[in-house]
Amino acid sequence: MVSHTLLFLLASSVYLGVLGQEPETQAIDSNLGSACCDALRAALPSLVFARGTPEYITRHQTYYSLQQQELFPNCTVKPNSAQDVSLVLKIAKTHQCVFAVASGGHMSWKGSSNIDGGFVIDMRALNQIDISVKDQTVKLGPGSQWTTVYAAMAPFNVTTTGARINSVGVGGFLLGGGIAFASVTKGFAADNVFNYEIVLADGSITTASKTKNADLFWALKLGSTNYGIVTRYDMTTSPSAVIWGAVSAYPITNQSVSELLSDFQTYGHDTKNTKNFKSVAFAQSGGVGSLSTVQANLDGIPQPPGTSVAPSVHAELVGTTHDVIDQVIAGALAATARAHWFTFTTKIDQQFFKDLYAKGDQIFKPLNNRDGLSWFMSFQSLQKSYIAKTAGTPIFNTLNQSNDDLVINLILVTWTDPADESVMRKATDSLGKWGETEARKRGLLNDFVYLNYANEEQLIYTRSVTKDDLDKMRTVQKKYDPSGMLNKLWRGGYKLPKAGYNGFETSAAVQEEQDGLITAGQSDEL
Repeated sequence: MVSHTLLFLLASSVYLGVLGQEPETQAIDSNLGSACCDALRAALPSLVFARGTPEYITRHQTYYSLQQQELFPNCTVKPNSAQDVSLVLKIAKTHQCVFAVASGGHMSWKGSSNIDGGFVIDMRALNQIDISVKDQTVKLGPGSQWTTVYAAMAPFNVTTTGARINSVGVGGFLLGGGIAFASVTKGFAADNVFNYEIVLADGSITTASKTKNADLFWALKLGSTNYGIVTRYDMTTSPSAVIWGAVSAYPITNQSVSELLSDFQTYGHDTKNTKNFKSVAFAQSGGVGSLSTVQANLDGIPQPPGTSVAPSVHAELVGTTHDVIDQVIAGALAATARAHWFTFTTKIDQQFFKDLYAKGDQIFKPLNNRDGLSWFMSFQSLQKSYIAKTAGTPIFNTLNQSNDDLVINLILVTWTDPADESVMRKATDSLGKWGETEARKRGLLNDFVYLNYANEEQLIYTRSVTKDDLDKMRTVQKKYDPSGMLNKLWRGGYKLPKAGYNGFETSAAVQEEQDGLITAGQSDEL
């Protein structure tokens, strides 16, 4: 039986922290944090929530990973407008307040969008969905969830390149890329954002597009927490009445593995495909393995399964994007868990996928008796047509270096016992690093590391961006945040390294700069 967590792995793309940072060691001066919350409360009395209040607790419980729920800000602030966000940033700058920002809360690693002490900017009230059928556009607030977006668009028979999981938030998903059912022709979801409304470090509110602040527009395609807080995303839409979606799980046999991986490879190299989506994943839970697929067709036409082996689990539906995601993949993120992720990018190679699973079986077999252990590895295509859509973004030159169809490899491990944190992280990272090393030996590795699937120790900007493009991103950052305020005060997300390239830069410089704002001590719990 395939678990909901497995379906999540196969179908989702989630926003994911400071490079190499160990967030769990960061305890904020509680006196400073309290003073910051007092200043916020004086300016925005109805929007600031202390520990123990219903709004605070609700925000805290939305975090997907249990590691995230182990951190407790002194307060949360829930802005209703870009003007509110502007005031919050001005207060943070004046009082040197450290903060985190959370939209959907589905980043998995500890401290990625939460903070111990300090305060969290809860973006959920910035949830506008303004649809223009005539202009074929939609304006989205970062606090919207994709299930709500799709439901609002369905009566107009339009859709956009959003997440494949209903409860994922708009904000982080789009700042990290975003894989959608239509990505084979549309590229990453971020490639379909044509305008950003953003609050800069000094509190000013502006927009970024190809014609205004074009350098900032370019950088925001891999912006994370470096340039400002985006308060609106303007995206293109496409006509869409119904789609077809299916999720299937199969026993692992020579036949199922051979046929499904062969079918996936054919899909990954299909230059004529404009309507179909397919991903494949191996999984183990309790030492029992399965091989699963997620498929979609944008015209609502059911597709062949890719194998003659009968599935042990199967669900499919022809309906609106909202219905397919809510009914076929419903509840995929319903249960929280302890989780650790690792991702890397390769060319398509069936034997490599088989070998990666065999190595995973070897690494995790001694841990099969650990409470709640499930581990997965999924493969999601980046066809050349997909990569072409990233032209004019920071990641294009790295993706294009292989001059081939590529695959994002994701390893995701979940468990329940906090005592197993170290061993699970070590096992996950061992498998991921083995995969990268082996792929490089075989001439398969591309340096791109997909931000939305990465863990906090993976180097995003020195891997996914060429040296020239990284220098350009740093220049843009200095232009729009010359004092480095966001780097100093905004915790979580991935920070641009100050110097260095090709992975030699560590987070030491960033950490040293932030240490001046960190003192010993633990914040109180709820």
